[in-house]
Amino acid sequence: MKKLLFLAAIPGLIMLLGFTSCNTGYRTDIQHLLSPAALPYLKNCKLIQVSSADSSGGNNDRISIAPGKKVTIFDAEGPGMMVRMWFAIDSRDPYFLRRIVLRIYWDNETKPSVEAPIGDFFGCGFKYKQYYSQYLGMTSGGYVCYFPMPFERAARIEIANETRQEIFGFLYQIDYQKFEGALESDVAYFHAQWNRSIRTNYDSNFVILKAEGKGHLVGVNLNMQSYEAGLGFLEGDEMIYVDGEKRPSVHGTGTEDYFSAGWYFRYGEFAGPYSGLIYKNDTLGQIAAYRFYITDPIPFKKNIKVSIEHGHGNQDIADYSSTAYWYQMEPHKPFPHFPIAGQRIPLRMVKPVRMYEAEKLKFKLEGLKSKVIDMSDDGPEWGENRQIVIEAHDKSSFGLDINGLRESTYNMDLFYSKGPDYGNADIYVNNIKAGTIQGYSPHILPNGKVTISGLKPIRGTVEFRFVVNGKEALSKAYLIGLDGISMEPRRIYIPEWYILGPFQNPRKIGSTRRGLDSVYIPEKTVDLQKDYHGAAAKPIRWNLVPTPENGCMSLVDKISPNELVVVYAVTYIYSPDNHKTTLFIGSDDGCKVFFNEKEVYRYLGERIAEPDQAEVELTMKPGWNKLLLKIENNLGAFSFYARLLNTDNKLIVSANQNISPENKK
Repeated sequence: MKKLLFLAAIPGLIMLLGFTSCNTGYRTDIQHLLSPAALPYLKNCKLIQVSSADSSGGNNDRISIAPGKKVTIFDAEGPGMMVRMWFAIDSRDPYFLRRIVLRIYWDNETKPSVEAPIGDFFGCGFKYKQYYSQYLGMTSGGYVCYFPMPFERAARIEIANETRQEIFGFLYQIDYQKFEGALESDVAYFHAQWNRSIRTNYDSNFVILKAEGKGHLVGVNLNMQSYEAGLGFLEGDEMIYVDGEKRPSVHGTGTEDYFSAGWYFRYGEFAGPYSGLIYKNDTLGQIAAYRFYITDPIPFKKNIKVSIEHGHGNQDIADYSSTAYWYQMEPHKPFPHFPIAGQRIPLRMVKPVRMYEAEKLKFKLEGLKSKVIDMSDDGPEWGENRQIVIEAHDKSSFGLDINGLRESTYNMDLFYSKGPDYGNADIYVNNIKAGTIQGYSPHILPNGKVTISGLKPIRGTVEFRFVVNGKEALSKAYLIGLDGISMEPRRIYIPEWYILGPFQNPRKIGSTRRGLDSVYIPEKTVDLQKDYHGAAAKPIRWNLVPTPENGCMSLVDKISPNELVVVYAVTYIYSPDNHKTTLFIGSDDGCKVFFNEKEVYRYLGERIAEPDQAEVELTMKPGWNKLLLKIENNLGAFSFYARLLNTDNKLIVSANQNISPENKK
């Protein structure tokens, strides 16, 4: 018979476990156990606790786990159901939350149904952080899980210590109900899987889960760390595909909305029973949040793919890691290979996406030896998981030339490693002392950095020289470990524009716009004194606008309306002769570039503007040249960046064409 009272009280939990009947004969009635409405009713089961209690009767209620060892802390026969897990961990490893692994096996299977770093499973991927939800939490020192986990024949929990030192204290309590009858035939088993992309790419969504079989999704926690300033990557939408469908059955409106927050989580931490923000660190660009599907589980009959964008249209590079929670019928498809411990720990520093990898550079070793070392197990920060180590000695030196540099001035970051056998070195750039490497640390770390500003190449080349000047007393040797060099040009943006708009960017079908290919008067002729009629027949005219120092020409506060519109920007470039140069441009959203009345570049799509998203070759004629931009906006942010490669300082830029070459500074 149906449990109508239970259906009315908590209909979501029926979907959570997949139960539809209450046969109390030879089958176990789990609904009768879990329903709050059934609390007064007698239970046909026995609660058993398995714990780390001191069997001698003393107070040493813990076990220790040697480094590199696995320990089975729970091994029970069914039928039964785990209803509570509680752990407390005394580890000296600063990254134990990611280096200790939790695995759960059902019914004597050889591949785990739960596999995750222990911190991530409980929602604490980045750090030791207190929070509490209805199913998972971290209290004052303990980690707790209340997801019901039924099993028919057997259940086993394994803890793997993949830290590099002993876990002095692992405390646990595992409560399970021992059943007298078998499980119902449609009881699904609990699963959890961890996934990580240390550097998301532009081509595809971050995949939280891909599962095959029959079941339903019940939860996700997500840890995100930006590679760029700010937290703009939180704009990405979740997309969930069920049973091979080509279009998502769930397509959200943004990551912050997915976690029931909104507005970039800007109002601080919050926690609810089914969704909440666990952790936020603006300095490191980190956010951790959870979302449970309790009254809205997502069933699948064949397969499910749970994914989320990293920035709108996957335009941002970030570090994403996730734990998915779901129920499904066994057997399940084996999980992908689990990453080694060093590739699981959080980023301790964020390095540039674009960097000269040191192991690919040609050093002038001057008799010294070098070796390329795999750093995979020491952390995820090293570029391509490798570095070059120079086997230096005191007073030794070595060099490096970086050639083919086009810009006149750069700001440079040199990234080096620290460790127990690393030494110190002075860095000379173009024969001028520019910084110092201080290499000692009791542990291998990726966070050494030397910053050099205003670096000027000589005929396109920067010459480095490293001179070893000793070591710390505790260091065992004079090794110099180098990861990479970032060379960012000092960007000088086009200083001023005449701006005209808005013109309409008409909607065709759905999100398709036609504004970039709609020809308006400025594409035929530019008259800075003329009045025009823009979108909605609104009178508009050219306005002179200086470019902010950061180069971001925001149009949101300069154009109204500023959504579903296009805007023109014009300036003029004086060249003394026939001259080739490069225009660097970035735009939000689409963009066309017209140079001397000819279209020379177009971008059709949506993106957030960043410097130097595209390079456009321009051929100057003697005298003044017209540069006309057409910038399209759909919804939201609206801006562009533009600068010229002007290393020989020949070009003059003036929106009014009123700077003479003779008066040029």
